[in-house]
Amino acid sequence: MKLRPYQERLIDQTRQALRRNQRVLMQAPTGAGKTAITVYMMGRAAESGKRSMFIVHQNELLSQTSKALWKQKLEHGMIAAGKSFSRLPAQVASVQTLVRRLEQYQEPDLIIIDECHRSAARTYQAVLDAFPNAKVIGLTATPARTDGKGLDDTYSELVQGPSIRQLIDAGYLSDYEIFAPPSTLDLSEIKTRMGDYDKKELEQTVDKPTITGDAVATYRKHAGGKRCVVMCVSIRHAEHVMESYRASGVPAEMIEGSMTNREREQVLDRFRSGETLVIANVQLLIEGVDIPSIEVVQWLRPTQSLIIWMQGNGRGLRPSDGKDKLLILDQVGNWSKHGLPDEDREWTLEGRKKRKRKQDDEADVNVQQCKHCFHIFRPGPDKCPACGQPVEVRKKAEIQVVDGELEKIDLEAERKARKQEQGKSKGLRDLVLLGVRRGMKNPSGWAAHVYCSRAGRKPRPEDYQQAKRILAEVRAA
Repeated sequence: MKLRPYQERLIDQTRQALRRNQRVLMQAPTGAGKTAITVYMMGRAAESGKRSMFIVHQNELLSQTSKALWKQKLEHGMIAAGKSFSRLPAQVASVQTLVRRLEQYQEPDLIIIDECHRSAARTYQAVLDAFPNAKVIGLTATPARTDGKGLDDTYSELVQGPSIRQLIDAGYLSDYEIFAPPSTLDLSEIKTRMGDYDKKELEQTVDKPTITGDAVATYRKHAGGKRCVVMCVSIRHAEHVMESYRASGVPAEMIEGSMTNREREQVLDRFRSGETLVIANVQLLIEGVDIPSIEVVQWLRPTQSLIIWMQGNGRGLRPSDGKDKLLILDQVGNWSKHGLPDEDREWTLEGRKKRKRKQDDEADVNVQQCKHCFHIFRPGPDKCPACGQPVEVRKKAEIQVVDGELEKIDLEAERKARKQEQGKSKGLRDLVLLGVRRGMKNPSGWAAHVYCSRAGRKPRPEDYQQAKRILAEVRAA
């Protein structure tokens, strides 16, 4: 089969890495053709008389890879529920089924793991423990875990592929635009579980008629008639989104995990044909599924996970006939936390450093937003690329120039002024208000701490609760 030049380089670099290490992670952006790379590597293994096994976690990925293998006339077995046992040297396996049937299969010479940022899970580790002598290649666009832990316990070396921008400029991926209407969501009080927002609390915050109504209005304004996938928090949230789109005259369906394979495929077929324009999606269309006809990705799911942001947008970056650019409608401000999809990122097998807060704060430094149409773009042009309105240049704090000489900012005086301002805040309410004016992430916690320290004691739970009630009243007003 004919490979692209960067695919050939990736395979060659990975082959060299496997001479040094038993387990290697191959990183390549969504849409770079990891299925084609897999088919090629399994084909070469078969030619050499070696056994290979490709492991996935979704049924859609299972059938997608199997079709690609048959297209190249590579005979293979399928390890999945309802599939008969096969002794063929090439196998495509669902990890959930494989882990229950490990004793039935001979150890492969080569194991390829798709979406391998998941391979720290017990199921994958059980497979690797059962086949300790196999060479292992992990494939992913995002070699990071949501919980921040590293992948270096499983892989010894990382081979990094081309960047998203390189693939866009070469014509292998679609370019994109982002529009992000002002978000009024307050996520500061939502708990974090396993590296992302608690879904139950998030649903209560996001699943509101005003937010969904704004989302439908934004779609109709910027993307009316285009095929759109909406990233939702939960099944109930997706149902409400679907109903809102239908009520506005836009043909919409939803897709979620409890549906049968046939039901999901029927929804996707109607979407590909244009009979359905909007799919309200719960988690399924985040990884691996190849649907080039996606023209719009709309975010109604806030996420702390760079993986979800990158993989979700990647669903729409595949080029397709009639698609000029992917349109990203970010209704919940994910762009300001994670930056643009095509930013250069240096991936590593190590876990996330504790400096994450600083990285998050710096994520949008190189991004500009038009205040007229809410288009997001890199700084440089003096007019918005989308609507043509003059761009308001975002200036950093400047040192004043007086009579040709620089005037140094008196930091001590600045600190003294802030201390005096804090001293004038007599009660807990005044301190909460001051924390809000200063843009603190947790103004109620800071206010409770300062207020109690004045009394010579540490804050008690009731102090924090009182400060939170004041904060809620202030924001409601």
